[in-house]
Amino acid sequence: MVPVELILLLLAAYVTMFVSWILYLAVMKLKQHRRELGPVAKVHAYLLLAIALIVDLFLTLFVGTLLFLAVPKELTLTARLKRHQIEGGWRARVAAWICQKLLNQFDPDGHHC
Repeated sequence: MVPVELILLLLAAYVTMFVSWILYLAVMKLKQHRRELGPVAKVHAYLLLAIALIVDLFLTLFVGTLLFLAVPKELTLTARLKRHQIEGGWRARVAAWICQKLLNQFDPDGHHC
């Protein structure tokens, strides 16, 4: 039988990844329209960006450490994914999958990592 603590840890990791991805989608949409934002929207956009960066840091430090079985050298998941892709190996394949399936297609530039 699987320990309850392990199930809760995996659930927390999944929820963190999901919330981080939703925040990423919102930030990328705001990036796309950044020149059109009025002052009030711009303040809220920067607040959202700050929240997204905090969640990203948590994701990188904790979930990324479990996912890649290594302590990060970077503060953002994107920087970590880029490094892993350069270094090669199984981590590069995982990083490339995350970039291709979850991030690049939603970046206005089409290439996030």
